[in-house]
Amino acid sequence: MSQETSAKPDSTAKPYPETESSSEQIGKVAEGVATYAYMPFKKTASVQHQIAGIAVSEEVWRFVVANEIVSHLETAVRLVGESFRKAGKIRFSYQIDPEIENESCVIIHAEVYGAVEELVHEDLAYTKAMVRTIPADKLPLIHLFPIVICP
Repeated sequence: MSQETSAKPDSTAKPYPETESSSEQIGKVAEGVATYAYMPFKKTASVQHQIAGIAVSEEVWRFVVANEIVSHLETAVRLVGESFRKAGKIRFSYQIDPEIENESCVIIHAEVYGAVEELVHEDLAYTKAMVRTIPADKLPLIHLFPIVICP
């Protein structure tokens, strides 16, 4: 047994009730019941700090600023590019020396490509350039950790 449904409109539907309108109300827009004030959402912008165009963590940034080595770190990144023929992705980290009290530094992690013999000479060139360029009191605060990728 199947039931058939009718597509005819329901004749029992009730129309909207008629309201009496005065001549003043004709064409008048309804007034709002509640008033809303637009208050834009204040987005707290988290500033992403960068050194030499590379994003750094808040921890690295605080250390670098406290020790006034922003420009020296930018120089160190430039020297990585100049000293290593093939240098790739660079990032920074903050490290506390577990052996020496109150001793910490920023580590530059850089992918370097080439044969080990070439990289040893390039690392020596980087070290010499750092010693010539960075003040002696700031040198212990910046370390290079090359990530060697051999062909």
